[in-house]
Amino acid sequence: MKKTLNTKNNIIIVLCFTIICMSIGFIIISTNKETNEYSYNVVFSDVVKTNTLKGSNNPPISSAKIINMSEIVMNFTMYAPHDEVSYTAHIENKGNIPCEIVDIIESPNYNDQKFKNMIDPVTIKLSDIKGKIIPPEETLDLKIVAYYNSTNKEIIPKNFEYKIGLITRSR
Repeated sequence: MKKTLNTKNNIIIVLCFTIICMSIGFIIISTNKETNEYSYNVVFSDVVKTNTLKGSNNPPISSAKIINMSEIVMNFTMYAPHDEVSYTAHIENKGNIPCEIVDIIESPNYNDQKFKNMIDPVTIKLSDIKGKIIPPEETLDLKIVAYYNSTNKEIIPKNFEYKIGLITRSR
């Protein structure tokens, strides 16, 4: 009887010791475990004029600046057919999760017939980056080209503002 009682006490002591060791291990693991914090931050990091071509004596004039790291405001003055100004905007994923470019918002959208007449015969073209994935800490380039088309219409200098924004989502 005394032997079975002694065996039961030994089993209880071993189980208690196991529970204490498991508790200490859980405390160590939970304090050392890295938290999984995800950050999502897609911004315009830079916009650079890459090319200017003049179609007459006066070269086209343009400027571009980034507002709140989420919008580019551009101003153009184009004088004659074949004037062209090109920019490259760098889109950077400063977060730690991949993101997708869903759409580029143009304001006004000069490809829409309602606004196209405001700058006609100038056209603005953007590189197609819709659907592109930007991995964390990577950069994607958006090319912007404004071109004064050669037409038979009266040649009038065109002065206009153009804005670009992004719609993105995490992947």
